Amino acid sequence: MPSPSGGGGGPVTRHTDCVASPHSCGFPDATSTGADCPALAPSGPVTVTTDGAVVEGKNISGPVTVQASDVTIRNDCVTSSAIYPVHFVSGSHLTVADTTITGTGGGCARAVEPAGHGAVMDRLNVSGCEDGIQLYDHDVLENSYIHDLAFTSSSHNDGVQQNGGSGDVVRHNTIFNPHNQTSCVNFTTDFGGITNITITGNLLNGGNYTIYSRSGGNGDPTGVTVTGNHFGGADVYGLVSADGPLTWNGNVSDSTGQTVGQ
Repeated sequence: MPSPSGGGGGPVTRHTDCVASPHSCGFPDATSTGADCPALAPSGPVTVTTDGAVVEGKNISGPVTVQASDVTIRNDCVTSSAIYPVHFVSGSHLTVADTTITGTGGGCARAVEPAGHGAVMDRLNVSGCEDGIQLYDHDVLENSYIHDLAFTSSSHNDGVQQNGGSGDVVRHNTIFNPHNQTSCVNFTTDFGGITNITITGNLLNGGNYTIYSRSGGNGDPTGVTVTGNHFGGADVYGLVSADGPLTWNGNVSDSTGQTVGQ
Protein backbone atom coordinates (compact mmCIF):
# COMPACT_ATOMS: atom_id res chain seq x y z
CA MET A 1 0.00 0.00 0.00
CA PRO A 2 1.22 3.56 -0.55
CA SER A 3 2.91 5.29 2.38
CA PRO A 4 2.31 8.98 3.02
CA SER A 5 5.21 11.22 2.08
CA GLY A 6 6.60 13.91 4.38
CA GLY A 7 5.33 17.35 5.25
CA GLY A 8 2.77 16.51 7.88
CA GLY A 9 1.94 14.03 10.58
CA GLY A 10 4.26 12.35 13.05
CA PRO A 11 5.94 8.95 13.14
CA VAL A 12 4.00 6.38 11.15
CA THR A 13 2.64 3.75 13.55
CA ARG A 14 -0.23 2.41 11.42
CA HIS A 15 -1.20 2.03 7.76
CA THR A 16 -4.97 1.51 7.96
CA ASP A 17 -7.86 3.20 9.78
CA CYS A 18 -6.06 6.49 9.23
CA VAL A 19 -9.33 8.45 9.36
CA ALA A 20 -9.43 7.80 13.12
CA SER A 21 -5.92 9.20 13.66
CA PRO A 22 -4.38 10.78 10.56
CA HIS A 23 -1.05 11.69 12.17
CA SER A 24 -0.51 8.06 13.20
CA CYS A 25 -0.38 7.23 9.49
CA GLY A 26 1.78 10.24 8.61
CA PHE A 27 -1.12 12.31 7.28
CA PRO A 28 -1.75 15.92 8.33
CA ASP A 29 -4.17 16.78 11.12
CA ALA A 30 -4.38 19.33 13.94
CA THR A 31 -1.06 18.11 15.35
CA SER A 32 0.93 19.16 12.27
CA THR A 33 -0.93 22.04 10.62
CA GLY A 34 -1.89 25.63 11.36
CA ALA A 35 -0.57 27.93 14.07
CA ASP A 36 -0.73 28.29 17.85
CA CYS A 37 -3.39 30.99 17.87
CA PRO A 38 -3.28 32.06 21.55
CA ALA A 39 0.47 32.68 21.27
CA LEU A 40 0.12 35.16 18.40
CA ALA A 41 -0.27 38.94 18.49
CA PRO A 42 -3.91 40.09 18.08
CA SER A 43 -4.68 41.93 14.85
CA GLY A 44 -7.61 43.33 12.91
CA PRO A 45 -8.19 42.78 9.17
CA VAL A 46 -5.11 42.95 6.96
CA THR A 47 -4.82 44.32 3.41
CA VAL A 48 -1.52 43.77 1.58
CA THR A 49 -0.58 46.05 -1.33
CA THR A 50 3.24 45.81 -1.25
CA ASP A 51 5.08 43.24 -3.35
CA GLY A 52 7.17 40.86 -1.28
CA ALA A 53 5.36 41.58 1.98
CA VAL A 54 5.31 39.03 4.81
CA VAL A 55 2.36 38.70 7.19
CA GLU A 56 3.59 36.65 10.13
CA GLY A 57 2.81 35.91 13.75
CA LYS A 58 -0.65 37.46 13.87
CA ASN A 59 -3.95 36.29 15.32
CA ILE A 60 -6.19 38.09 12.82
CA SER A 61 -9.87 38.81 13.42
CA GLY A 62 -11.22 39.57 9.96
CA PRO A 63 -10.10 38.83 6.42
CA VAL A 64 -6.68 39.04 4.78
CA THR A 65 -6.86 40.66 1.34
CA VAL A 66 -3.83 40.43 -0.98
CA GLN A 67 -3.35 42.84 -3.89
CA ALA A 68 0.35 42.30 -4.57
CA SER A 69 2.88 39.74 -5.79
CA ASP A 70 5.27 37.46 -3.94
CA VAL A 71 3.38 37.81 -0.67
CA THR A 72 3.87 35.33 2.17
CA ILE A 73 1.33 34.64 4.91
CA ARG A 74 2.81 32.32 7.54
CA ASN A 75 2.34 31.32 11.14
CA ASP A 76 -0.93 33.22 11.40
CA CYS A 77 -4.48 32.56 12.50
CA VAL A 78 -7.32 34.07 10.48
CA THR A 79 -10.82 34.01 11.95
CA SER A 80 -13.41 35.70 9.77
CA SER A 81 -17.07 35.76 8.72
CA ALA A 82 -16.08 37.26 5.34
CA ILE A 83 -16.97 35.34 2.20
CA TYR A 84 -13.23 34.72 1.67
CA PRO A 85 -11.11 34.91 4.86
CA VAL A 86 -7.95 34.84 2.69
CA HIS A 87 -8.54 36.53 -0.68
CA PHE A 88 -5.80 36.73 -3.31
CA VAL A 89 -7.36 39.50 -5.43
CA SER A 90 -4.47 40.36 -7.76
CA GLY A 91 -0.78 39.70 -8.25
CA SER A 92 1.13 36.43 -8.51
CA HIS A 93 2.96 33.91 -6.36
CA LEU A 94 1.15 33.88 -3.05
CA THR A 95 2.39 31.57 -0.26
CA VAL A 96 0.18 30.68 2.71
CA ALA A 97 1.86 28.35 5.21
CA ASP A 98 1.47 27.12 8.78
CA THR A 99 -1.78 29.05 9.12
CA THR A 100 -5.13 28.29 10.76
CA ILE A 101 -8.13 29.64 8.83
CA THR A 102 -11.54 29.48 10.51
CA GLY A 103 -14.78 30.68 8.95
CA THR A 104 -17.45 31.96 11.33
CA GLY A 105 -21.01 33.17 11.24
CA GLY A 106 -22.12 31.18 8.20
CA GLY A 107 -20.87 33.76 5.69
CA CYS A 108 -17.68 32.05 4.58
CA ALA A 109 -17.90 30.50 1.11
CA ARG A 110 -14.24 29.44 0.80
CA ALA A 111 -11.39 29.78 3.26
CA VAL A 112 -8.82 30.65 0.57
CA GLU A 113 -9.71 32.22 -2.77
CA PRO A 114 -6.37 32.43 -4.65
CA ALA A 115 -7.61 34.28 -7.74
CA GLY A 116 -4.14 35.31 -8.84
CA HIS A 117 -1.54 33.26 -10.69
CA GLY A 118 0.20 30.60 -8.68
CA ALA A 119 -0.50 30.06 -4.99
CA VAL A 120 1.25 27.58 -2.71
CA MET A 121 -0.76 26.55 0.35
CA ASP A 122 1.15 24.38 2.81
CA ARG A 123 0.32 23.03 6.29
CA LEU A 124 -3.00 24.85 6.58
CA ASN A 125 -5.70 23.98 9.12
CA VAL A 126 -9.01 24.95 7.47
CA SER A 127 -12.54 24.73 8.90
CA GLY A 128 -15.85 26.53 9.23
CA CYS A 129 -16.46 27.54 5.59
CA GLU A 130 -18.82 25.96 3.08
CA ASP A 131 -15.84 25.01 0.90
CA GLY A 132 -12.23 24.65 1.91
CA ILE A 133 -9.98 25.87 -0.91
CA GLN A 134 -10.62 27.22 -4.42
CA LEU A 135 -7.99 26.52 -7.07
CA TYR A 136 -7.33 28.22 -10.42
CA ASP A 137 -4.06 27.90 -12.40
CA HIS A 138 -0.78 26.44 -11.15
CA ASP A 139 -1.91 26.30 -7.53
CA VAL A 140 -0.51 23.79 -5.02
CA LEU A 141 -2.29 22.59 -1.89
CA GLU A 142 -0.18 20.27 0.25
CA ASN A 143 0.27 18.91 3.75
CA SER A 144 -2.98 20.53 4.90
CA TYR A 145 -6.00 19.56 7.00
CA ILE A 146 -9.51 20.48 5.76
CA HIS A 147 -12.34 19.49 8.07
CA ASP A 148 -15.58 20.55 9.76
CA LEU A 149 -16.96 22.45 6.78
CA ALA A 150 -20.04 24.58 7.47
CA PHE A 151 -23.08 22.53 6.52
CA THR A 152 -26.66 23.68 5.97
CA SER A 153 -29.63 22.25 4.08
CA SER A 154 -28.51 24.18 0.98
CA SER A 155 -24.77 23.49 1.22
CA HIS A 156 -22.74 22.02 -1.63
CA ASN A 157 -19.59 21.40 0.36
CA ASP A 158 -16.29 20.71 -1.35
CA GLY A 159 -12.97 20.37 0.43
CA VAL A 160 -11.19 21.55 -2.71
CA GLN A 161 -12.93 23.06 -5.73
CA GLN A 162 -11.83 24.14 -9.20
CA ASN A 163 -14.11 25.24 -12.03
CA GLY A 164 -11.64 26.00 -14.80
CA GLY A 165 -7.85 26.03 -14.86
CA SER A 166 -4.73 23.96 -15.28
CA GLY A 167 -1.61 22.69 -13.60
CA ASP A 168 -3.01 22.29 -10.08
CA VAL A 169 -1.61 19.88 -7.48
CA VAL A 170 -3.49 18.47 -4.45
CA ARG A 171 -0.81 16.53 -2.57
CA HIS A 172 -0.61 14.87 0.84
CA ASN A 173 -3.61 16.46 2.51
CA THR A 174 -6.27 15.20 4.89
CA ILE A 175 -9.70 16.24 3.61
CA PHE A 176 -12.81 15.23 5.52
CA ASN A 177 -16.33 15.99 4.29
CA PRO A 178 -18.68 13.48 5.92
CA HIS A 179 -21.79 15.17 4.49
CA ASN A 180 -24.03 14.14 1.61
CA GLN A 181 -22.91 17.23 -0.32
CA THR A 182 -20.70 17.26 -2.38
CA SER A 183 -17.06 16.09 -2.43
CA CYS A 184 -13.61 16.15 -0.96
CA VAL A 185 -12.08 17.21 -4.29
CA ASN A 186 -14.15 18.65 -7.15
CA PHE A 187 -12.78 19.56 -10.59
CA THR A 188 -15.72 20.51 -12.86
CA THR A 189 -15.51 22.62 -16.04
CA ASP A 190 -18.25 25.11 -15.11
CA PHE A 191 -16.36 28.23 -16.22
CA GLY A 192 -13.61 26.87 -18.47
CA GLY A 193 -11.54 23.86 -19.44
CA ILE A 194 -9.52 21.86 -16.93
CA THR A 195 -6.16 20.25 -17.75
CA ASN A 196 -3.20 18.63 -16.02
CA ILE A 197 -4.46 18.01 -12.50
CA THR A 198 -2.61 15.91 -9.91
CA ILE A 199 -4.38 14.43 -6.86
CA THR A 200 -1.88 12.32 -4.98
CA GLY A 201 -1.06 10.92 -1.56
CA ASN A 202 -4.13 12.29 0.23
CA LEU A 203 -6.41 10.92 2.95
CA LEU A 204 -9.93 11.56 1.64
CA ASN A 205 -13.21 10.75 3.36
CA GLY A 206 -16.76 11.72 2.41
CA GLY A 207 -18.91 13.49 -0.15
CA ASN A 208 -21.59 12.16 -2.46
CA TYR A 209 -18.60 11.10 -4.54
CA THR A 210 -15.22 11.68 -2.94
CA ILE A 211 -13.72 13.01 -6.19
CA TYR A 212 -15.44 14.68 -9.11
CA SER A 213 -13.76 15.11 -12.51
CA ARG A 214 -16.71 16.31 -14.50
CA SER A 215 -17.86 18.32 -17.48
CA GLY A 216 -19.76 21.43 -16.49
CA GLY A 217 -20.33 22.60 -20.06
CA ASN A 218 -16.73 23.29 -21.14
CA GLY A 219 -15.61 19.82 -22.11
CA ASP A 220 -14.28 16.96 -20.04
CA PRO A 221 -11.28 17.53 -17.77
CA THR A 222 -8.07 16.15 -19.29
CA GLY A 223 -4.79 14.99 -17.84
CA VAL A 224 -6.27 14.19 -14.42
CA THR A 225 -4.10 11.87 -12.32
CA VAL A 226 -5.35 10.25 -9.09
CA THR A 227 -2.62 8.19 -7.41
CA GLY A 228 -1.66 6.83 -4.01
CA ASN A 229 -4.65 8.13 -2.06
CA HIS A 230 -6.37 6.58 0.99
CA PHE A 231 -10.17 6.56 0.71
CA GLY A 232 -12.36 6.39 3.79
CA GLY A 233 -15.86 4.94 3.69
CA ALA A 234 -18.04 8.03 4.21
CA ASP A 235 -18.91 8.56 0.53
CA VAL A 236 -22.59 8.19 -0.43
CA TYR A 237 -22.38 6.85 -3.99
CA GLY A 238 -18.75 6.05 -4.72
CA LEU A 239 -15.15 7.19 -4.81
CA VAL A 240 -15.13 9.03 -8.13
CA SER A 241 -17.52 10.48 -10.68
CA ALA A 242 -15.66 11.17 -13.92
CA ASP A 243 -16.40 12.38 -17.43
CA GLY A 244 -13.66 11.23 -19.74
CA PRO A 245 -10.60 9.17 -18.82
CA LEU A 246 -8.36 9.74 -15.82
CA THR A 247 -5.24 8.02 -14.58
CA TRP A 248 -5.97 5.93 -11.48
CA ASN A 249 -3.15 4.05 -9.74
CA GLY A 250 -2.25 2.86 -6.26
CA ASN A 251 -5.35 4.10 -4.47
CA VAL A 252 -6.42 2.08 -1.42
CA SER A 253 -9.23 1.57 1.04
CA ASP A 254 -8.35 3.20 4.34
CA SER A 255 -10.03 0.43 6.30
CA THR A 256 -8.28 -2.52 4.62
CA GLY A 257 -5.24 -1.12 2.82
CA GLN A 258 -6.36 -3.00 -0.30
CA THR A 259 -6.27 -1.43 -3.75
CA VAL A 260 -9.57 0.07 -4.90
CA GLY A 261 -10.85 0.82 -8.39
CA GLN A 262 -12.82 3.76 -9.59
